[in-house]
Formats: sequence, C-alpha cells, structure tokens
Amino acid sequence: MPDYGHPAGIQFYPNLSCNYSCDFCFNRGISATGLISHGDFSSLINILIKLGIKGIDILGGEPTLHPNISEFAVLINENNLTCTISTNGSNVSVLRHISNAATRPNVKIGVSVNDKITPELDAFILEYKPYVKSVASKSALADSALKYIGLPMINYYLIFRDSMSDDGLQSTMPFVEYFEQLNALRQVHNGVDGVYCGGFLPDLEVYPELERARCPAGTTKLAVLPNGDVYPCNLFFRYRQFRLGNILSDDFQLIWGNPVLKYFRSFNGNTCPNRQCKLFRQCRGGCPAVSYAITGRLAAPDPRCI
Repeated sequence: MPDYGHPAGIQFYPNLSCNYSCDFCFNRGISATGLISHGDFSSLINILIKLGIKGIDILGGEPTLHPNISEFAVLINENNLTCTISTNGSNVSVLRHISNAATRPNVKIGVSVNDKITPELDAFILEYKPYVKSVASKSALADSALKYIGLPMINYYLIFRDSMSDDGLQSTMPFVEYFEQLNALRQVHNGVDGVYCGGFLPDLEVYPELERARCPAGTTKLAVLPNGDVYPCNLFFRYRQFRLGNILSDDFQLIWGNPVLKYFRSFNGNTCPNRQCKLFRQCRGGCPAVSYAITGRLAAPDPRCI
C-alpha cells in the first residue's frame, strides 16, 4: 500500500440531526443520533494538530444545531486550522455569532441557497460574504442561487448531486453534463467553482498524490462521526464494513493503514464503458461510494453516468 503520510483534512460531523429534509441530501439512511462533547472535540483538535492535519470540513446534519458549534469555531481559529462549516442557513443568529467570534479568516461558512432565502439570511450573506452553494439540477439554477453568483467577494459553488439509492438517480445527470454546466457559469461569472468527487477529475495541482489514487477517500481525506468513528469518506457512514477505527481511542497509524483503504489508493484505469465521453481520458470512473450504494460494487462505473 502506498504511503500517503496522513490526510490533508477530515470531514467531520459534530451531530447528525437536521431541521430540514432536502430531497437531494446524501445523508438519508444514516442514524440521526449522537453529538460530540466539547471535551472530545478538544481532543480531536489536539489529535489533528499532532498528526499535522490542517483542514477540517464541518458537515452534518445541520452543524448549527450543536449547542457548542460557536465554541468549536473559536477553538479551530485559536489552533490555526482551516475550516468550512456547511449550513442550510436556518440559524442566522448562530452564523452571525460564529462569524463575529472567529475573527481570523481560518473559519469560513458555506451556506446552501437551494431554497427560498429569508430576509435574515439574505442580510447575513450580503454582510458577511460566506461561500454560497447549490446543488446542480437538470433545470435552470434557482433564483435563490442566481441572486448571489458574480457578486463581489462572494464565491459560489455548484455541487454535483450525489445519489445513494436507485430512486435518487432520476434527479441526477451524467458528470460530463454537470461539468459543462459548471464551465458555462465560469465563463460568465467570476468566483464560481465546483464541488464533486475527485473520483471523476482529481485536483492534481493541489493534491499531486492523487495521481496514483482512485479517489480522495483515504488518501487526502477521512471522515469522522460524532463518536470518533472514522470512514474513508462521509458517503460510507451508512456501511459499518468501511469503519476504519476510532480516532479518539485507536492508534491513528492502524486507522491509516487499514486494508479497507487499499482500493481507494490505487488507480488502474477508467472502467467506464462510455469511452466516447469527452472526459474519459481524464476521469477516474466516478465516485466509488455512489457506485457501491447503487450496485454493491466499488469498482462499478458511476451510475449517474450510465
């Protein structure tokens, strides 16, 4: 197994509960229980520092439902880690508190603008300039997203929609169509970028180590649940067989050396049958987690493209 040293960052869920039920949510089917304590979060931060891991993406669930989320943001700032907190924007007062408490630029907030925007959230976005993001769809972008694209100092992210069940595939599109949509936005607006699995197009400029990897899971990132359980990425949380160990109680080298990660660390060519796709030579074959969810096989071609 190649020696990747340690991941560049982790995806962390401080809690799994959410006050929304979005049809595009990739967390459907994950048990909505548990939240990390302040003490365990402090321990997690100390572990990341000792390992040399600098980045932490806080996801959920809805992170602002955690009673200590503002304190977590301050702790991240104090230890000079970088962090993005992804939120549905429902708790604007908490977002303001985080933005005011985390005075350094280390902690950024990413707000979902898939639905109607309240006046309170609109005012927060225009004042604090968080990242804004929405999920790509087959139809035109919602007005709630178009409102902020291209505004000065606001970065917009178009997210490639995940699907963890057959039913969800009806609302997805092939990656090449998403990528064309993303590039069309980039040609018109500044500050536009995409969010998609590196199992399609790895970011080799930022992560040259992905040159030999199937995808970022277990190579440049790991995912951690509120209780400290570690998985290759957050899309594997629902599958106990991909649990690597517990970052709060287990030797990290045993977690990082788990043989479950072997598949993700080796790229042996794109197995997608659509060799006519204009991205075929660059693509790694899609997201193994989505392929596993739909077909039961990590190596199956991404179902969204078939």
